Amino acid sequence: MPFSEYPEAMRNNARRGQRLNKEVGGKCATAVGKETARILSAGETLSDARVKRMFSFLSRAETYYNPDDTEACGTISYLLWGGKTAHNWSAEKVKQMENDERTQHDEAEKRTMGTIEVREHEEDHMVLEGYAAVFNVETDLGAFREVIRPGAFDDVMDDDVRALINHDPNLILGRTGNGTLELSTDERGLKYKVKLGDQQYARDFYESVKRGDITQSSFAFTIEEQSFNDDRTLRSVDKVRQLLDVSPVTYPAYAAATVQARDQQLETEDATSDEVADTNTDSQPQQTNNNMNLNEMKATRAKHADRYEELVNVAETENRDWTNNEQEEADIAKREVERLDGKIERRQAHEDMIARQAQMGGTSVSEVKEINKINRSFSLSRAVTAASFGKALEGAEAEWQQEAAKEYQMRGLQMSGQIGIPASAMYRAGGADDFQAGSGDGSGFVATQVPGVIDALRTPTMAERVGVTTINNATGNLKFPRVSAKAAGTEETEVSADAASGLELDEVTLTPIRVAANTKYSKQLIMQGGAQVDAMISRELAAGINETVDKAVFAKVAASAGTIVDKGDAALTAADVFNMQKAVLEAGGDLSRCVYVAGPTGMLHLKSATAVASVRAMVEDNSIDGYPSFFTPQLVDADAGGDGLGTLAFGDFQLGLVLAYFGGVDLLVDPFSNAGTAQIALHINRFYDCDVRQASAIAYTKDFKAQA
Repeated sequence: MPFSEYPEAMRNNARRGQRLNKEVGGKCATAVGKETARILSAGETLSDARVKRMFSFLSRAETYYNPDDTEACGTISYLLWGGKTAHNWSAEKVKQMENDERTQHDEAEKRTMGTIEVREHEEDHMVLEGYAAVFNVETDLGAFREVIRPGAFDDVMDDDVRALINHDPNLILGRTGNGTLELSTDERGLKYKVKLGDQQYARDFYESVKRGDITQSSFAFTIEEQSFNDDRTLRSVDKVRQLLDVSPVTYPAYAAATVQARDQQLETEDATSDEVADTNTDSQPQQTNNNMNLNEMKATRAKHADRYEELVNVAETENRDWTNNEQEEADIAKREVERLDGKIERRQAHEDMIARQAQMGGTSVSEVKEINKINRSFSLSRAVTAASFGKALEGAEAEWQQEAAKEYQMRGLQMSGQIGIPASAMYRAGGADDFQAGSGDGSGFVATQVPGVIDALRTPTMAERVGVTTINNATGNLKFPRVSAKAAGTEETEVSADAASGLELDEVTLTPIRVAANTKYSKQLIMQGGAQVDAMISRELAAGINETVDKAVFAKVAASAGTIVDKGDAALTAADVFNMQKAVLEAGGDLSRCVYVAGPTGMLHLKSATAVASVRAMVEDNSIDGYPSFFTPQLVDADAGGDGLGTLAFGDFQLGLVLAYFGGVDLLVDPFSNAGTAQIALHINRFYDCDVRQASAIAYTKDFKAQA
């Protein structure tokens, strides 16, 4: 029933929308909206589909129309589609079309239910068809987006794959090995067709699909080849190693899910059908916790606003109306945005007060108590289990993830994981200069302040233990003055001119560098959970990060110390040890803060030297000439062998080096890559940088051997 006659006011509104859009550079509206305006302004015929879409778009876009704001895209788009006149006219025509279609309705032999098709009569078998995966459609997994590339399944089409209900191996629907499951790929994705048996659960399940109770499909797989974009926000699955199963599923995925996230992907792709059944997950309003802070409220509001915009764009791009499910989602998103606007306004004053207090260096007692309370409740294994099964983080895990994401965003950094721990949870507020482990009250370190998993994640590096100045929760590129030439004073008479001091300064700049480590754990261990499991996993993850940081710090020591002595295979003497102290003292180092650091072979030679009379009094237990000493493999020896050459550093490390951490840590949970061996890979990420600030405060002796 094409429509060639419609009110002149619709044409006038479209022409006005075209003119306004031209004035703002054509940035508003999609190609479909612009084409509709062209049709209206030219007086061309409107198809049934375009009239339905006109009514759908104008019904939801009316809220963004503001006749006083002619530069707003909401106003321009509304006019391009014909404005209020078109809304009223299309509503009448859509109602007329629905009445006509109702009288002509014919029961179809085939019914489409989202991504599953029920074929009621095919050789007397109950048959289900669906798409388990869709190519070139990005899926938001929370930490990153993922896309399945065409050809990803080419090498696994001959695998012995099962069709299961909800991925349950006890509920088998079919199998490629016996011909009851057929797999194929087309330009859209991975398609499956399963002939059901006569089991009662298969009959019951078939009936649930017929009724529209189940509309989603999923698949389980392991990865052979994958690639990431430059900022690691998009992962491409290029080759699948093993296709484990395809499964119709009861629940559609949560947007930050794992395997089940593919359900959400299919739901979005299959919204081209007008008969997609409503889903139970994203169509429900997300209740906002009354205790959410301002940033959490803003993030939640943005999520709902983005979802509304996404629904609008998908429908316009595909030149169709919203489905019932999409309409319900859009209504919920709109209500949530409006509700959160009010809550955000009421909480702004409170959050501003907290921010001002933080800028003045204060932390309220209530805030400290709240941080400690959340830390005590935080469970790493619970968070990993939720992420690996595609569930939303809840409680303490959700709160810290949101705070960590906020910290990263403030620093212009990108979180890559689903689990985050903010710097505010890892460091208790203390004295302004309590940066290093070697002095102060230790308040900058969580080891004596925070229990459980966060304690283990924040184990200090060796660099921090020896006193390197450490800036926690840095907010951007940092610049520090560095003395390149010391000042010198001269004695002058009362009337003589003063001499130039000779002081020369340059600067040290610290810029965020990502450091990452990963470890694999069995799913059984993760699911067992508990404080001991959390602590074990946290210690192992932290050890990988700390090793990298320490390597970087002590490489700076070896390369840039103000005094470097090469013993050239000679033995270390007491005079060498004393000369290192002398060099640091002359450079202005504080000997009361100085320590010795040796590599493994250097430690061996120093310990052996206690048998030599000339140095027996100098080396005792873990002190050298009375100074604390530390041993680390990250101060690399010239030769790691027992008869190799040793290294030794001495200095005021607080004055000599600076280390900065930018934000907290985030963890990426990958349950796919090692699914075939029932393992979950955990990737920990952190941003840091370090550099030498006062090279002369460090002395370094290398390539010495044992005393004869």
